[in-house]
Amino acid sequence: MANMKLYLLLGLFAFFLRMLVIQGAEGTCRLLGKFDLHGYVESENHMLIIGGMFPIHFRTIPEKEPTTSEPVSPKCEGFNFRGFRWARAMIHAIQEVNNRLDILPNITLGYHIYDTCFTTSKTVEGTLAYLTGQNETMPNFRCSAGAPLVAVIGAGGSTLTIASSRIVGLYYFPEVGYASSCSVLSDKYQFPSFLRTIPNDNHQSLAMAELVRHFGWVWIGTIAADDDYGKYGIKYFKQNVEKSGICIAFSETIPKIFSREKILAVVEAIKESTANIIVVYSSDIDLSPLMEEIANSNITGKTWIASEAWVTSALIAKPEYFSFLGGTIGFGVRRGDIPGLKDFLLDVHPDNAASDDLTIEFWQTAFNCTWPNSTVPYNTDFRINVTGRESGVHPVSDQLCTGKEKLEDIKNTYLDVSELRITYNVYKAVFTVAHALNNLDTCCIYKENKFNINSRKIKYKMSNR
Repeated sequence: MANMKLYLLLGLFAFFLRMLVIQGAEGTCRLLGKFDLHGYVESENHMLIIGGMFPIHFRTIPEKEPTTSEPVSPKCEGFNFRGFRWARAMIHAIQEVNNRLDILPNITLGYHIYDTCFTTSKTVEGTLAYLTGQNETMPNFRCSAGAPLVAVIGAGGSTLTIASSRIVGLYYFPEVGYASSCSVLSDKYQFPSFLRTIPNDNHQSLAMAELVRHFGWVWIGTIAADDDYGKYGIKYFKQNVEKSGICIAFSETIPKIFSREKILAVVEAIKESTANIIVVYSSDIDLSPLMEEIANSNITGKTWIASEAWVTSALIAKPEYFSFLGGTIGFGVRRGDIPGLKDFLLDVHPDNAASDDLTIEFWQTAFNCTWPNSTVPYNTDFRINVTGRESGVHPVSDQLCTGKEKLEDIKNTYLDVSELRITYNVYKAVFTVAHALNNLDTCCIYKENKFNINSRKIKYKMSNR
């Protein structure tokens, strides 16, 4: 018993000593350890802040060799025009809310947006940064004296959102998902503060099963990403089709961390199987290396059933894939129109924000040039890490950007507003938070007025006694 008390006292002493170190000699709030987070911040002169997490890059750059030194936050590579559009759509939605008089008329919203690089590690870094108020590592202490963070829009894919929601859920902090459809996120015991503007995957898995039954297919193969989204989605699909006597010819998994050996094993399973119907539950980013190997192997004559995460993706819908992906069937997310978005997307230029690394990288990647006097590396996309083969992408372009390049001339997913699906979900997520805050504000004003009226009645009765 005495030893337990001693250990408790020592623990409390160590805790308070750490707090003194954190606060520093002058009483300022400083945390130990830094993250390397990139994104957009607009918080000055705003009353409330909404956070946002988007995959503006495809992945982090893996360590070339093991190290014994202190781990550092990894860099990211592979600029994602689609993810960049999602982030810009959130900014556009917040500006629209601020300009409206019928929603939060006396309150302005700011934003903190971080790049997840489509990795769990960066997502966790961003989540902890929201909780602490700085790009630092301790979630128990918030060191920001600015406007309070009221909700997070994110974090993209289901696996990323599961990681972030488990953390913010400990504090019952609201998180609204725009692309996280995994069924497990509906468990309010595990994720008490999570909401979303995209349907639960159970509906999609059931619809896929009905599709297979409708066409009378009884011999099919399945492929799933090695994450919660792929595993839960394909599991529920299998449960539904097997009840009808439909047989699974093969069931393969796409690795999250690239392994050409594992990818080739999936390709070989497709080749050897007599099943011509293949159901794939995966994100477009995870599926891309497999599609490249299938194209190299010239596998044709298969009918692909796609999950919503890749069925409308420009990353997969490439001309070189049409020979074997033609006739693919899938269920897309409901589309919608966003007024004024196209003009807002065009209103981006490195000259408008000289310190905006993401905008400079966007410009360099879009126009295949290097921005003058910039420290932002040109198109850092080391494809050898993804496909096992060098693709000839170099860290420096011989051509300098002039600033006179026209965004209207580029042909990529950034400016494609014809089929806004996930982008529209981002837009709805922002307005979901805005309407919730407006309802709270209206409710508080109503209760305050009611309290004042009742107080005056009590005073009147007391004065007439």
